[in-house]
Amino acid sequence: SSSIRRLSLPFEENYICLDGIQSMLPFLQNASNLLELNMTGNNGNIISEGFSLLFRALSESPIKKITFNNFHMDSFEIDDAYVPNNLVILDLNGNKINAVECRQIAKLLRREDATLEELHLGQNEIDDEGISILANALQTNTSLSLMNLHGNEEITIEGMKLLLKLINDISSIKATLQSNHTLHSMSFPESFESVPMFETEIVREIKQIFRMNEYPWSNPDRTGKRKVILTQLDSKRRAKMCRLQGLGDDTKSPYTELGPLLLPEVLEIVGKHHGLREFYESFRVRVADLWTTVNRKKVVQQRRDEISKQMEALAKEKKELDTELELIEQEEMDSMR
Repeated sequence: SSSIRRLSLPFEENYICLDGIQSMLPFLQNASNLLELNMTGNNGNIISEGFSLLFRALSESPIKKITFNNFHMDSFEIDDAYVPNNLVILDLNGNKINAVECRQIAKLLRREDATLEELHLGQNEIDDEGISILANALQTNTSLSLMNLHGNEEITIEGMKLLLKLINDISSIKATLQSNHTLHSMSFPESFESVPMFETEIVREIKQIFRMNEYPWSNPDRTGKRKVILTQLDSKRRAKMCRLQGLGDDTKSPYTELGPLLLPEVLEIVGKHHGLREFYESFRVRVADLWTTVNRKKVVQQRRDEISKQMEALAKEKKELDTELELIEQEEMDSMR
């Protein structure tokens, strides 16, 4: 068993009982070179407890890819204390996974030392609640780059909004910078391939953001800044993103989040990336916000100057008191002689 690297166990014709799963555990635990385990079934011929046992047995294994296809498990549990530490690809296509199982999968995505790069969840029963659970878990995940959602036809436009917000939250510059900058590939439900224009538009926008995440020679920090430049500081693109994420067109200006010392540099970036017309629009449309920012700077400067003058006056008074105190002490010493 130590020399086996890939193990494929098709069970299309056979039912796997719990005793059968348990009999495999010693072999899997001792397969020190096993990198891939591929198990395919047909319509519920593996019980959920069996999957949990197998996953737990592989926790100390060097395994990188696990495939459990078409077993149609109705539920399973993942113990996050016993997770394969080197797992890169998890394929759970065709297993009736819904929001309940998504909570278990989320445990893998929330781990501080998460290694999972590909998650295949095609042909399941994931709905918007399941998407919400996965999206929340992916907020802090920096390992997953691919997720397959093909065939999950219960996902609606609300679920797609959550996916777009995950990779580029347009509600504020800070939210954009804190978005997921790692996920860059996804297979969508079939219903979004030929749907009304609005749904098609949101899928197109998700794919454009994915290209930013996949941008060569980039890193999460640089990708976040690039998203701010290309979406937050472009008024038309930002208005569209707000609409697609259900925020409307009347969200606050991003310029109110910027310190006055950053404004010249930011406006230079606007002109460089979006042209002089957008540069002009930044002033014309956001002039109230900019004026508020400038006024605040003036107020802070005035208050600082007032404090400086008060400190100078106090220092002068202290010096005079020190001089008077020295004279009093000198008079006391003279009187004692």
